[in-house]
Amino acid sequence: MKTSMYLMMLLLLFSYSLPACKKDTHPPSSAGYVTGKVTDASGQPLPGVKVTIEHTVWANSYVFATTDNNGNYKVAIPAEPAGDWTAKAQIKKSAYGQDYTFDLAPGSTDAFTVNDAVTRNFTWKLSGEKPAAGTYYGAHVDLYQFGTDAPVDKIKLIFTPTESTLIDGSPATTIEKTVEDVAGTFMAKDIPIGKYTIKAVYPGKTLLLDNRHDDHDAPAVEQPVIFGKSGYLGETEYNVEFWLSE
Repeated sequence: MKTSMYLMMLLLLFSYSLPACKKDTHPPSSAGYVTGKVTDASGQPLPGVKVTIEHTVWANSYVFATTDNNGNYKVAIPAEPAGDWTAKAQIKKSAYGQDYTFDLAPGSTDAFTVNDAVTRNFTWKLSGEKPAAGTYYGAHVDLYQFGTDAPVDKIKLIFTPTESTLIDGSPATTIEKTVEDVAGTFMAKDIPIGKYTIKAVYPGKTLLLDNRHDDHDAPAVEQPVIFGKSGYLGETEYNVEFWLSE
């Protein structure tokens, strides 16, 4: 009798221990996911945007998500390979006879692991500095001297929009930029991609511009600007190159 009671007590204790073991070995249901929202600069949601969760060490270790009609997404963080992950997002756009890919601005660049539940929001910005120092969301204009002694880094470029909106639909405005010497290349940096005409201004001189890659173009005070890729540029970097003369 005592033996039977002892066995019953052991079985009862074992049955109570099972739920406790199960609870301790499973992470909270909120862990292991990245959620967020993707919007344009005015705060409007962007559907159909690809979000990439990428391992910080192992190459070709990715998972992907796509934003819904409200610009929201949710994706599970992989358990393998172990370690840190980061999130990035890009948007593609065709305009002005070109295909563009834009990096979206992250709300945070901090890494996370499978044990985390994190929010990573993204915004489509056409200008401003990217998280990597010295890189920008805008395009750049490169100038090369060809028959003028004007100091290039003292020249001002004036961009006049020829359409009322930029590539993202936001209002276009006139932009003035001073040319800078960037590692030996004279350029005006961080121009929001849109459709412009451009002229170069320096006191006492009438400066002419000539597109380096347009054989049908002739030097003129004003030239059209359509940003594309000239030279060795990154995936989401765009420019246009002009000869500068008098």
